[in-house]
Parts: sequence; C-alpha cells; structure tokens
Amino acid sequence: MLRFCPVSLILSALLLTLALVPVSRAQPPESSKAAAAGVPEQRGAGPTGWQTELGIGVIVNPESVGGADYRLFPVPYFDFRYLDDKGTRFFANIPQGIGGYLHRNRDFTSGRFFNIAASIAPGFNVRNDDIPGLKEVNIATEARLSVETGGRQWTANATLAQDIGSGHEGMYLDLSAARRGRVGSAGGFYAVGPVLRLGDSSYKDSLFAITPAESVSSGLPQYTAGAGLERLGLQGLLTLPVGQSRWRWTGIARASRLIDNAADSPVVEDKTQLFVLMSITRRF
Repeated sequence: MLRFCPVSLILSALLLTLALVPVSRAQPPESSKAAAAGVPEQRGAGPTGWQTELGIGVIVNPESVGGADYRLFPVPYFDFRYLDDKGTRFFANIPQGIGGYLHRNRDFTSGRFFNIAASIAPGFNVRNDDIPGLKEVNIATEARLSVETGGRQWTANATLAQDIGSGHEGMYLDLSAARRGRVGSAGGFYAVGPVLRLGDSSYKDSLFAITPAESVSSGLPQYTAGAGLERLGLQGLLTLPVGQSRWRWTGIARASRLIDNAADSPVVEDKTQLFVLMSITRRF
C-alpha cells in the first residue's frame, strides 16, 4: 500500500540541518544526485567558487526496513558547494549531508581519480511502530567517511557510516560500482551498477532483532540478526536537461534484496526493497 506522508516538512528541516556530496556545473557526474547513486566527484570546466542548485523532488521508499508498505512524500532539494581548480571542496546538499573532501587526486589525461570525503548526514533506515511491542528506530545522525575511485566510464565507492545520534546506533559499510556515460549531446547522463551493504551487530539488531521483552509484548519469536551482509541490489540514475533551459530532471531508482540473517528476521514482510527519487532542479 502506498501512502502519502506529510512528514516532508520534518524531513526537510532535518535535511537542512544535516546534508552532503558532488553536483555538476558543466558535467553531470558532479551532481549530488549522481553521487547519491554511487557516481563520485568529477571536475568539469567552468568557474570556481560557490554554486547553488535548488528544486523540488518526490521520494518513494518503504515505511520501515523490510516493510511491505511504502510512503510517498515531496522534499525540497538544495545543493550548495564550493569548487576550486580540483573540483568540489565543500558541500551541503540533499541527500548526502554536510561535508568536504579530505583528499582529491585526479589524472586529467587518463581520467582516473581517487578521493576521500567526510560528512555528517541523515540515515533513513528506520523501524516504525507498525508492529506493536517493537522498539522504534528513528532517523540516524551519521558520521561518514567515503572513498571514491575510478575513471571516465567506471567508478567505485566505499562509505563507512557510524550513527552518532539516536537512530540505529551502529555502523555499516556501503559498497557500490557504476558504469556511467552520456545520453545525447545536450548534457544527459546515466549511471548504473550494483550496491551492497554490510552492518555490524548494533546496526542490524536495531532493525531486525527481537529481544526477549519485545517477543513477549509483540508475540513474535526472539531473534538476533548479528553482524554481516544486509542487502544486495542494483541502482540506476538518469538525468536530463529540460530543453535549452537551466532546469534539469533527475531520476534515481534502486531495487535491493535483503539477504543473510537480515532476510530471515520475523519483522521482514518483503525481502525486496525499492527506492525511487525524482526531482527537477535549477542551477543558479
């Protein structure tokens, strides 16, 4: 069942407080939306200094990790970043948070690069109160360290995230790779590739475990998820200019499958988890 969720104002306030990653100016790979799909920072020709991108988007994702019900909610989109001769140095955007690059190395001849970024960002893996008796897991405040590498057509990313707030209170590692390329001659861009997530015991147990007390109150059997694999999936991005204007349409879609002991949890209603983001933005 798809539900409209007016929570967008609350989420927007959180995202305005917490935000991170790369946007484009001349080259679409620098889009924060592209970075969210596993496409690391690239440097395009263009002026240095601060850049701004504003717009609106809509997100569809599960109400709870492993849940079968989905929520649809609009979110304002913003991206602020400072660029120098190496590309993005600092950033504040949706969906990846507030942060900057600690190291940037790029060979302009071969296109190969190696970057390290750090940020504070929101984590949206939650467990809601759909099942009475289970402890809720709220939106996390995560400290993240990302390593990006690749070339002109392929990229790879590893992001380590630790909750420092009151969410899942654990740590997870996201691994992704992407094949990317241009669409048409007007600045269109695509990226597609696999994604994999591993979590420690605190992270996975917060979302998938059932404690003895929760078992009594919910009627579900006790369960311990433990550390290990959580999900494997495929993610794609398509971004296209709107005519000859400064507006751009972007879509991100991800389909992942809960695996290992995460998939066996009694709280999981659907092992297949979908995520869709569509936005229209304008660069200023």
